[in-house]
Amino acid sequence: MINHKREKILNQPAYWIEGINGQLYDAIVQYMEQNKLNRTKLASHLGISKGRVSQILNDGDINFSIEKIIEIALKIDMFPVFEFVSKKSFIQKEQNTHPTTYPSHPPYNQKTDEINNNRPHLF
Repeated sequence: MINHKREKILNQPAYWIEGINGQLYDAIVQYMEQNKLNRTKLASHLGISKGRVSQILNDGDINFSIEKIIEIALKIDMFPVFEFVSKKSFIQKEQNTHPTTYPSHPPYNQKTDEINNNRPHLF
């Protein structure tokens, strides 16, 4: 049986938003490093201001519309693959993968992806 605290967390939109934002952040940073772009060149490539790039890189402040997330993903050579899974099957899979422990936050960056690599990826 799933932990009620965990179920409450899973039912919060912020949990899933943070997961998407974290994956986009990681993808942007990786693209920037692989292409040796400074912030000015990255901003130009993404079609956003240098100040907005600084907000993203310094604060992790993504908060884009779905349309802008998709646009940015495509510009950094990624396909934004979203998946909708029934709550019941997600919880069952999670229980089978992690029968006694439940992370309190979405595993959205490289460190947590290494720990919890069975989580469905939103990108």
